[in-house]
Amino acid sequence: MRPRFLPFATARPLATALPLATAHMSQAGFYRRSGLYDPGLRRGFETCRRATRATGEIEYAVSLLLPPPLRIAAWALYGAVRAVDDLADDPVVSEAERAGRLEEWVDAFDAELRDGASADPVRQALLHTLHTWSIPHGFLYTLCEELRRDVHGRRFTSWQEWRQYNSLINTPLVLRTASLLLKATGVSTEPEALASGLPEAALAWQTMIEAVYLTDALVDLADDLARGHIPLPQEALDEAGVRGADLLARRGTPEFEAMVRRLAGRARAGFDTAAVPGVVHPVIGIALDAYAGLYRLRLEAVDGDPAALLHRRPALPRSARLRLLAPARARAALACALFPLPLQPGAPAASSSPTRTDAVSPADDVRAHAGKASVPPTPHPSGARPPRLPDRAMPRHVAVILDGNGRWATARGLPRTEGHRAGADALIDVVHGALEIGLKYLTVYLFSTENWKRSVDEVQSLMYEIPRALRTLLDQCRPLNVRVRWAGSPSGLPPDVLDTLTAAEESTRGCTGLTVTACVNYGGRAEITAAAMRLAQEAAAGRISPYSVSEHAFARYLHVPELPDVDLLLRTGGDQRTSNFLPWQATYAELVFLDTPWPETDRRDLWRAMQQYASRNRRYGSVPREPFTRPTGSLWTGGTPASPLRR
Repeated sequence: MRPRFLPFATARPLATALPLATAHMSQAGFYRRSGLYDPGLRRGFETCRRATRATGEIEYAVSLLLPPPLRIAAWALYGAVRAVDDLADDPVVSEAERAGRLEEWVDAFDAELRDGASADPVRQALLHTLHTWSIPHGFLYTLCEELRRDVHGRRFTSWQEWRQYNSLINTPLVLRTASLLLKATGVSTEPEALASGLPEAALAWQTMIEAVYLTDALVDLADDLARGHIPLPQEALDEAGVRGADLLARRGTPEFEAMVRRLAGRARAGFDTAAVPGVVHPVIGIALDAYAGLYRLRLEAVDGDPAALLHRRPALPRSARLRLLAPARARAALACALFPLPLQPGAPAASSSPTRTDAVSPADDVRAHAGKASVPPTPHPSGARPPRLPDRAMPRHVAVILDGNGRWATARGLPRTEGHRAGADALIDVVHGALEIGLKYLTVYLFSTENWKRSVDEVQSLMYEIPRALRTLLDQCRPLNVRVRWAGSPSGLPPDVLDTLTAAEESTRGCTGLTVTACVNYGGRAEITAAAMRLAQEAAAGRISPYSVSEHAFARYLHVPELPDVDLLLRTGGDQRTSNFLPWQATYAELVFLDTPWPETDRRDLWRAMQQYASRNRRYGSVPREPFTRPTGSLWTGGTPASPLRR
């Protein structure tokens, strides 16, 4: 038994259910009207649309009743669930290999979720949808983990076990889809909270959801039996006097037909008790009514010939289907015209910054990093070479707090300004080391908003040394293919410093190797506050709905919005604190603290810190997945359950 994705989940192809459906779905014009302009992203959504149309009889028909932004979001969610379900159901490969592929999919999604981009078209469409609509993604981990365990098939001994499985695996999908629909109508409340305030409506909807699962179990029976799996609990068979062996042998009995009719009646009652909550938009209500109506037609097909369920999947009656969908299309079009959705989806994290005109999407940035430096970095004088780290253990983004310059100079009886000069030289060596080991992003904390509190002489020295270091770096950047970015506030910076920073960004814009971000006049709280202010201004001007605000939409307003999350944060100088450095980006960073002051630091220290990173187990709040083993016990069968997404 596979997860049921509601209200866009299971079924067979629908070849002619909507003869008036737009024939130009795959054309760029439709996706542009949906707010999609990137050709790669459009390809991802088109892949999901085709998957929905090919395998989702009811789901595709209902999705066409929704406005385009919701329609493509539904396709993306369906396409992602279909993709992982196909991995779990692939009959060509072994069970262990299927489980391994699912784990690889999860690992890739996990990394891409942090980076904001994927080379896989389905996952890219999924990421865009999750970011745009601020949909929690945790349910995907649970889904993939259970599918990994389910590659053998699962048998339920009781209705309680059957319901518990659905509540853990299927219901979260329903809730996240409901969250999408509610947000589109301007309701910020999550469905769980809404249900708690409407207990009777929640119970009715839970009954309807169970009716969908039960209908699918009956409709999918032939496919499941072909894989040696019985999707109904043993308790249901015992109540009806049906033997599991007869089902697996495809032997129809009067007891079996009576059980099917009784369960179909139970499912039909579940659909009859559901009512669309009054808080939703009319078009959502029309779509959900059509969804329930199509399932009732499916139950009529089940009732018509119960014995045939053992051998084939019943088809929806075409004429009845069209009679239901034709008026639904007309009502949905009228509802959209009279009552436009109050919320337009927010732009994803990959969008360009509202204040920086040179931002690029994460996907373009990933492709850009495939380029190679035109000249190799200078080797370390000692002849040391970087360690070889496994790809999966390689940090993508390292951030460094360059601390200890002044103390290093004082300990040698030198002015603190000499420490900053020596620190600038250390930075050049570390940049060369980052290039040698293949790092993609290096962010360095050169001057904080709190550093203005230092003496005038030291501030003036820093305002001299920072442009000098940048000019030295700039002389080497273009041959080394290094791009320089700046994060910070221009307020208070001398004109020559500002000119150097902007010139460095402009002149290295075409470089595609390492990206070095210089944090000058930077403060983490100030960055977040400024982003919140700009976002509030957009909302006040009516350019963005407050309900579309998400962490990914918020990130568009940071200094360098395309900067990926920090994997490793390194601080030199002996102190063990992060000092208001990248609090948004470094939430899940691994921390390494060195007693060595920055002027004594070189590329070898960077390499050692990266080796420490590679040895750590990053869980992001989860727990390590259990190794794949072939389970035993009463809940497991020898076959693999049929996928409701492969029809």
